[in-house]
Amino acid sequence: MTDYTHADAIDTNHELLKHYSPLLAQLLVNRGLDTQEKAEAFINPDYSDNHNPFLLHNLTEGIDRLHAAIKNNEKITIYADYDADGIPGAVILSSLLDKIKYDNYDVYIPHRHNEGYGIHIEALEKIKENGTTLIITIDVGITAHEAADWCKNNDIDLIITDHHLPLVSGDGTENLPEALYLINPKQSECSYPDPMLCGCGVIYKFIQGFLELYRDEFNVHEGWEKWLLDMVGISTISDLVPLQNENRIFAKYGMQVIKKTKRPGLKKLLWDAGITTKFMTAEDIAFGISPKINAASRMSHPEDAYNTFMAKNDAEATDRVKHLIGLNNNRKKLVAQTMKQAYKKLGNRDIKDLLVIGSPDWSAGILGLIASKLVEKYKIPVFVWSEEHGEIKGSCRSYDGHHLVNIMSSAEPETFIGFGGHAEAGGFSCQKNEIHFLEERLKKGFEKVQKTTPEKETLSQVIDTELSLDDVTIETITDLKKLAPFGMANEKPLFIFKNIIPEHVGQFGKTQEHIEILFKNSQGKKVRAINFFKTPEDYTKIPTEQKPCSVIGHIEYSVFMGKHEVRIKLIDVI
Repeated sequence: MTDYTHADAIDTNHELLKHYSPLLAQLLVNRGLDTQEKAEAFINPDYSDNHNPFLLHNLTEGIDRLHAAIKNNEKITIYADYDADGIPGAVILSSLLDKIKYDNYDVYIPHRHNEGYGIHIEALEKIKENGTTLIITIDVGITAHEAADWCKNNDIDLIITDHHLPLVSGDGTENLPEALYLINPKQSECSYPDPMLCGCGVIYKFIQGFLELYRDEFNVHEGWEKWLLDMVGISTISDLVPLQNENRIFAKYGMQVIKKTKRPGLKKLLWDAGITTKFMTAEDIAFGISPKINAASRMSHPEDAYNTFMAKNDAEATDRVKHLIGLNNNRKKLVAQTMKQAYKKLGNRDIKDLLVIGSPDWSAGILGLIASKLVEKYKIPVFVWSEEHGEIKGSCRSYDGHHLVNIMSSAEPETFIGFGGHAEAGGFSCQKNEIHFLEERLKKGFEKVQKTTPEKETLSQVIDTELSLDDVTIETITDLKKLAPFGMANEKPLFIFKNIIPEHVGQFGKTQEHIEILFKNSQGKKVRAINFFKTPEDYTKIPTEQKPCSVIGHIEYSVFMGKHEVRIKLIDVI
């Protein structure tokens, strides 16, 4: 069960109340923005406040190496990760090279199923055959020791740009690959003020620096690089980095550039997703655009997404977007079919602490999605596997603060061929015969972690303040917009509406798959609370008509098929 805590009420004499509405002042204080200076900097971030790119360690040297390659007409390969961070990063570096009319480059994005995450020697061999002498990575490479050594031995200069954590040796020192240059704000030698950039954000700083040094030489007008913020904004929102500091600048200005984007492929994606740019939110990007980018690598090849953003005209964009949407629809169907199989397999299993489930026939590209859905249902860490080339490959997702990498590290050493990731999400591989023992060994690892963890993080959601149904208004939306875009480390404000009486509890949608509850405010106007793919039984208390309850939720503004609505997004009923 989720633990709901309440933020402390703002002091009635607080200075923010002189400048903002009581609601906005409360929300600002809840987020630690307790002075007008902090509040204004957050509400109205200034693009010029983004940091000097040359504070990134090795940036100048990396830029000079790219410049030399261009002057010598060397073949350059952009090597990007296959997700909604790496692909937009490849798009913006390609856009720079196109802008300066340099065409002796190509893009390599590894296949999610056939190759997997990382820099692969087989790929490097192909890249060398094509005559490449300089590789620039995006969103990948900080752990690529073997690849860096291979490049060094084969006369290829490797510039790694990444944002993931470096490996740490047993003595606590960083274990970095011996690339020509490493550009990563998380490496210890880097003193960049904001280390939480996404991968696309790092390559954007590289491009900023390049243009600062060589703008006049290549006749690129001042400010052109701001047009690249559409891709940076998508990546920043998609990759779940904290939407604070420089990331807030990139997300906020990125949203503005998305509305004006010149990319036919992005325009068509927005249109087909039904996103009205005037009312666009970060959620629209996260749920309407990012899944289609990721569908390319899950269901086909990531280059399908890259080519969509690089489309030159409306006709090409239409064809490429149609293909992406088809892949995403197939992904949805495959997830639905696999979930049915998963529930059938689970049957009457006694499920507690941790769950391992899989099938040799399941698609590797959707394992993380399946794990996430099972976590949502069972509220425990979930490990989902399939078989590829005689080896077990899997994805895992956590719940309630359990650290996945620690759990996998605590399992018996022979359990895995390899594993990695973060506290909340990860991947693993093991020998085929190990699958029979995997759940038992992971549960033992889980128990070890539990014993050695003094205090586990509890899943807690902070309620910002109590509101009444009379507060579900466009004026409230206007206040909330000042804090947007919302995401990690800037969560959507959460409200509680106490002792309200449902007039109607029902379902809506083509197959009645979504919940709606209707209330009336003090003026007798209807107020609607909804959530998608939920039923009354999914909440702490089952909502019942004419019986008072308290509702926890967000206030949102919806535009659908020309209908405008201010409503409650239902999180829980208690």
